[in-house]
Amino acid sequence: MSDSLTQIVDVAPLPALAPPPKDPPIKFPLEMQSAPTHHNALTPDECSRIEMSAFRFGNAPESYDIANSSSSILRTPCGEGFLNVYADRRFWHIPGGIIADDEKKPSTVLWLKELAAQQRRTVAVYSVSAEEVPLFREAGYAVNKFGEEPVIDLGSLDWEGKPFEWVRRQTNYCRRQGLDVSEISLACEQRALADELTHVFFDDLRDRVYSQPLKLLEGKFDPHELGRRRLFVARHRTTQRTEGFLVISPMDHGTSWAFETYRKRSDAVRGTIPYLFREVTDRLQAQGVRRVSLCLVPGKGLQQETCETADARVRWLLGLWYGRLSLIFNASGQDYFKSRFRPRYVNRYICVYPRNSWTSILSFLKTSGALRVNIRNLARRVAGSYGMAPKIK
Repeated sequence: MSDSLTQIVDVAPLPALAPPPKDPPIKFPLEMQSAPTHHNALTPDECSRIEMSAFRFGNAPESYDIANSSSSILRTPCGEGFLNVYADRRFWHIPGGIIADDEKKPSTVLWLKELAAQQRRTVAVYSVSAEEVPLFREAGYAVNKFGEEPVIDLGSLDWEGKPFEWVRRQTNYCRRQGLDVSEISLACEQRALADELTHVFFDDLRDRVYSQPLKLLEGKFDPHELGRRRLFVARHRTTQRTEGFLVISPMDHGTSWAFETYRKRSDAVRGTIPYLFREVTDRLQAQGVRRVSLCLVPGKGLQQETCETADARVRWLLGLWYGRLSLIFNASGQDYFKSRFRPRYVNRYICVYPRNSWTSILSFLKTSGALRVNIRNLARRVAGSYGMAPKIK
């Protein structure tokens, strides 16, 4: 009998191994928070956590704006990630990317997609880095290049040589005119300067087509709530009049800083802003900061877009904005100014789910404020481009 059993065992074929069970699809507790919370409804402790996360994990020039924006905040299911949401009906616009640790970003991208699908919303995440784009593309988001961010690496910067001749010239002129740059670090001193800074801010915008900064593209300026932002002012040595100022925002735990808000008086000393840029850059370099961001130039480099699935409408609109609409928003002029500091450029992207549409593009223009132009100043610009001097009262 033993031989018989042995024969059976030797002859009988082994059963095929069943394939390992597939991992079930990720399910997120959407009920934890399915709608953003307005910033005014947050508790002081919640605001503190959001601000700390923006300081530690923000890697885009606009990331720190979540700390005191006028928008709403969307928490991730784990409670450790945050998104800065500007809502317009069924469209959610999210500048500054995902504020979370890198390990949590893959699951956050999937959760945001599932939330959008469940609520039938269109979500647009702005200023996504090239390193994070594969997460969005693999999840099914539509990806378009948004523009390029000029970055100055501070390691061996010395402002020497012909490429920096213009920067040195502006700096020397401002010094001869008696300008000094100082940092205003105490909150009480910042508040004391608030009225003067606000005057300078709107004096600079007074003759522009956009009399207010564009949301999603430019940071919010509130001299009463700077948080970890740093304020530098250029003043006359004798009169102590503020000619201009620069507010910088932290990125990557303070190892990088974004030159986000810079304004000058309409009659300021020529070269005030370049002087501020160089002086502040030198101080950050001395403090061991790795790099400085001069902030996104929207529409730059779109001719180098390599993704075959990029939406032609978004590419056309941003290309038009950069190349043809300098009378309204001089993106190419901004690019030329920033190029004088000889930065390197890194790509930034827009990631949209489920897809772009003319309606979503219109929502972007509406939410950013691009449709709210100063008609008087626009008429002056158009007339000036044709060599006319309009008499507008």
